[in-house]
Amino acid sequence: MRQAIAAVLMGAAAITYTIANAADNDRLDTLTITITGDASDKSLPLAITTVDADSLPAANDQSLQDILEPAPGLFAQNQDNAAQGLRVAIRGFGARAAFGVRGIRVLVDGVPMTLPDGQTELDALDLALLDNAQIIRGPSASLFGNAAGGALLLNSRRPAETPEARLDLATGSFGMHRLRAEGSGYYQQTGLLGSYLATEIDGFREHSATESDLINGLLEQRLGEGRLTARISSLEISAEDPGGLTAAQVKTNRRAARPQNLQFNSGEHIEQQRLALGWDGLLGSWSLQSTAYLGARDFNNRLPFTNGGQVAFDREFGGIGLSTSKHYGRQQFSGGIDLQTQADDRQRFENNDGQRGAQSLDQLEKASSAGVFLRDTIALTNSWEASLGLRYDHLRLSADDDFLTDGDDSGSRNIADSSYDANLSHRQGQRLVYVRIATAFETPTITELANPTGGGFNNDVQSSEARNYELGLKNRWRDLDYSATIYRINVDDELLPYELASQPGRSFFRNAGKTQREGIELSGGVELSPHWQLDASYAYASNEFASGNLNGNSLPGIPDQTAWASLRYKTEALQVAITGNHIGRLFAEDGNSTAVASYGLLNLQADWAFNQRLHLEAGIDNLLDKEYNDNIRINAFGGRYFEPAAGRNYRLNFAIRI
Repeated sequence: MRQAIAAVLMGAAAITYTIANAADNDRLDTLTITITGDASDKSLPLAITTVDADSLPAANDQSLQDILEPAPGLFAQNQDNAAQGLRVAIRGFGARAAFGVRGIRVLVDGVPMTLPDGQTELDALDLALLDNAQIIRGPSASLFGNAAGGALLLNSRRPAETPEARLDLATGSFGMHRLRAEGSGYYQQTGLLGSYLATEIDGFREHSATESDLINGLLEQRLGEGRLTARISSLEISAEDPGGLTAAQVKTNRRAARPQNLQFNSGEHIEQQRLALGWDGLLGSWSLQSTAYLGARDFNNRLPFTNGGQVAFDREFGGIGLSTSKHYGRQQFSGGIDLQTQADDRQRFENNDGQRGAQSLDQLEKASSAGVFLRDTIALTNSWEASLGLRYDHLRLSADDDFLTDGDDSGSRNIADSSYDANLSHRQGQRLVYVRIATAFETPTITELANPTGGGFNNDVQSSEARNYELGLKNRWRDLDYSATIYRINVDDELLPYELASQPGRSFFRNAGKTQREGIELSGGVELSPHWQLDASYAYASNEFASGNLNGNSLPGIPDQTAWASLRYKTEALQVAITGNHIGRLFAEDGNSTAVASYGLLNLQADWAFNQRLHLEAGIDNLLDKEYNDNIRINAFGGRYFEPAAGRNYRLNFAIRI
C-alpha cells in the first residue's frame, strides 16, 4: 500500500479546491479552481462566508468552533470532548456524526482532510496557523465530490517575508496548559515555516483529560510563474471520553462521567503523520494547480462495553489529482480529476474493564474513489452570467474478513454518483442576485457501514441524495455589507444513527427515508467608525422527515434557529470583542419526545500589544455562566443524550514575537 501511494505521488497531484476571483476578467469570477484562497465571498453567486483569523482578537485555539460560527446555517458542537471531535453541521448535514465531520468536505490549503469514504478528523489542525476559513453552505458535490452539506476551506499563513519567531504560553480553566513555538521566514526564493504545539487539559467533566503534541512544517519554493510547496504534520493525542448522561444524571452532577465510561476506561490514543506536495502556477495560457498527499494513522480506543469494546486500526491513506482552468473570450473553462485511497487494518477485542481481551474481529477495509469534473462559466451580457458544473464520482468499499471463526463476512460495495449545479446571476453595481440548483450525494463511511450482527458490511445502508434550490442576494449599502439566502433541500435515504442495548456508546446507521430542509440565512457587517465593527448572522430552518412513520417530525440534533453577533473595538495596541450566540430548540431523537431547550452565550476576548514583541491575549467564555450541553448524542440508547458544557471559564495567553 505504501509503495503504491508513493509511486502515484511521483506521477501526479490531488485536486485542490479553493474559490477565488478569476484573473484578467472582472465578470468571470464565479468559480475558479485555484489554490490561492483569496476569494471575496461578496462576488460569488454562492452561499459562502469568509472568516479572517485576525478578526478574532483572542480566539480559543483549542477549537475551530470560534472561527466557523459566524456563518449562518452552521452549527458546531462537542468542542470539549477531544475523544469524539468537533461535530460540524451545515444546513443540518453532519449533525448525525457520532464523531468527527460527515457530509461536509474539508480541505486545508487545498489538500483534502476528508477521506474517500466521506469521514473527516479535525484533530491535526494547528489553529494558530490559520489565515482564513471559507465556509460554503449547501450541496456542493459538483465542486468537491462527497459534500452534501457544503465545504470548509481552511487556508494557512504562508512563510513570512522576513524571518520571525513566536512563543506562546497559555493557561486556563480546568487545568489547561499550552506551549506553542513557531519560526518562519524567506531566504531568496525559499520559504520555511515550522511550529510545535503541546497541550494538556484536565477537562470540565470527570474523565475528560487530553494530552496532545502537534508538529507542522512548510517548505515553499518559488519557481518562475509557479510555486512548489511541501507540508508535513505529525500528531500524537490521548483523550479520555466521559460519555453521555441522562437528564437525571445531568441534574445530579453536570461534571460527572458516565459510570460505565469510568468502568471501561473509555478514551482513545492516536498517532498520525501526513505529507503533502503541491504545485500551482501557469502552463502557457492555462492555470494549473496540483497537490499530492499520503499519510498513516494508528488508532486505539476503548468503548464502554465488553464485546468488541476495544478497537484498533492502522490506516494508510493518500490522494492525487489535477485541476486546470483557461479563459476563452467571455467564457472560462475548468476541469480536473480527483483520486483517493485508504486502507484500514481493523481489529476489535473485548474490553474487560479497560483491559484488552479476546479478539472478535479482524478485517482489512479499503476505500478508493475517483472523480472527474467539468465547469463552464459564461458572461451572457455585462450584467448576466451563467455557469454549469458536472461531476462523476465512483467509490469502491471492500472488507476482507480475516477472522473466520464466525464465518467469512468479506464483501464489497460499489457506489457511483453524478452531480451537477447550475447558476444564473445578475450583477448591478455592488448588488448580486443569483439562483442556484445543485445536487449532491453522501455515501456511508466504512464506520457507518458496520454490520450490527457481526463483521463485513451492512448491505441495507445506502447513499443519500440531495437536491438543492437556492435564491441569494448580496449587496453593499453605504458602510453595510449584507447577504440573504433562501433555500429548499429534498433528501432521499437520509442517514441517521442509532444504538443497540448490547453496545451502548457505539453508533450504527440506517436510512430514514425522505427528508426536507427549508430555511433562510442572513448575515451582515457594518463599520460603525474607524475603530468599531459590528457583524451578525441569523438562520431559521425547518428540517423534517417527509415520509414513513416519522413524517412531520423534526430531524434530531439540528436547532431551528441560530444567531451570532460580534462587536469589535480595534486600535493599534488593543483589540476587544464581545460575541453572542443563540442556539434554538432541537430534539435529541427521531420521535421528538426529548426536546433540548434553546440557550444564549456571551464571550469576551481581548488582545493587548504592549509593543511589537509582547502580546497578552485573554478570553472569558460563557460570560453569564449558562448551563447548556456541549453535545447531543442523537438516538443514544437509554436516554444518554447529554454531554454538559462548561460554565464560565477563562484563558490567558502570553505571546513573545521576535
